Amino acid sequence: MPARPESRSARIRSFAWLGQTREERWRAVGLFAFFFLVIAAFWLQKPIRTARFLTHVGPASLPLVKLGTAMLVLPVVLLYSSLAARFRREWLVYLCAAAFAAASITFWWLFSRAEPSDATWSSYAYFFYVDIFNSVMVALFWSFANDLNDPDQARRTYGVVGAGGIVGGAAGSAVTGWSVEHLGAPNLLLVCVAFLAAIAVLARALARGHTTSATSPRAPQGAAASLREAVKGARLTVASPYLTAIALLVVGYEIVSNIIDYQFNTLAAGRYHDDAAMAAFLGRFSTASNVASLAVQLLLTTWILRRWGPRVGLLVLPIALGVGSAAYLAVPAFSLIAGTFFADAALGYSLNQSTKEVLYTPTDEATKYQAKAFIDMFLMRFAKGLSALLILGSMATWIAGPKSVHLLALVSIVVVVAWLAVAVGAGRAFVRQAEGADGAAPVRGRAQRPRGAIRARISRARG
Repeated sequence: MPARPESRSARIRSFAWLGQTREERWRAVGLFAFFFLVIAAFWLQKPIRTARFLTHVGPASLPLVKLGTAMLVLPVVLLYSSLAARFRREWLVYLCAAAFAAASITFWWLFSRAEPSDATWSSYAYFFYVDIFNSVMVALFWSFANDLNDPDQARRTYGVVGAGGIVGGAAGSAVTGWSVEHLGAPNLLLVCVAFLAAIAVLARALARGHTTSATSPRAPQGAAASLREAVKGARLTVASPYLTAIALLVVGYEIVSNIIDYQFNTLAAGRYHDDAAMAAFLGRFSTASNVASLAVQLLLTTWILRRWGPRVGLLVLPIALGVGSAAYLAVPAFSLIAGTFFADAALGYSLNQSTKEVLYTPTDEATKYQAKAFIDMFLMRFAKGLSALLILGSMATWIAGPKSVHLLALVSIVVVVAWLAVAVGAGRAFVRQAEGADGAAPVRGRAQRPRGAIRARISRARG
């Protein structure tokens, strides 16, 4: 029996692009391009950063530089929270883009001089810079995007918007992988400057096209106020079981991901002794993983979020990394750790990232800017520092050099088990939080068990 016209229309509206207004479509396209440029700039620099550090400093110092990043992040969080409390959202993008463009030009000048005496300290400085660039720009983008979209719009479009980052990662790493040996690493930093200028232009266009208030939460002025903003983010996180669960998801992922990253880079460093050749290898490897990530984003992410929501999306990555770590522990081959590292890259920036960002959509504006900044920058870097301490402690006790680095997989497996338990609880809590948001105001604490709009939306998606 043919479907009734209204039923067919309802099914059509379940598809993101067919169910949106013209304004929502253009907003999604603009955010896609914004995220593309942010991640392209990061992935263009990441192979250069890693290759330069491994060549001039060595893999044994990787935990130290990760620990240093964790120590540097507090002043960055204070500055970001202060700026987010004072400036219109598009002006915050302008300020960050200008600051990072100036830094890119500075490193271009340093690397172009090619002074051997500068290699060690500049490799440390550039490693810190690229990590801070990624933390600030990704957090800034998602806060900007969450401010432009309500929970329903996010559920419809974040699968597509997140794909911008995947395409950007593939494009940025491909530029490095296939051009660094010909153009040289310093000249590629000038491409980042052009990307940052384009980001500022996009932010202006998106903010102009948005009809609601374009200001972020206000706060008192001064350095003490900056500290209070950071403390507010921490307090919001600790006071809410829901935000605490999101924070624990971030901590679990960062610990496991950084252990796998250390294992992969330690083995890769023994295969390449020239930084340009290593950057080319890492760039091409990253291109392949980002193409796989794009396939996951386009074929799985939106489907999983529409059909099951975060309850399923949060489980895929920890299961994949747990299985990969167990396999590498049993058979310590480069191909297995490379495969696990590949899975992390393919799922982390696609399904896992988009799913985690959906968790923020039922929250209020203060949470989106203050608590999210605390989680995505301070807590994320704290987790990186914690993973560095775990690696350093293991190297000082029971890891005897590169040949036994596979034993770190034991730590990964233990963390994955805890990560999975938190992910199950966070997925259930999202349904309760989103039900509260449907009732006109987001719920900050423990919400009542849902009976309505969320279940109805899930049923319509399944239908």
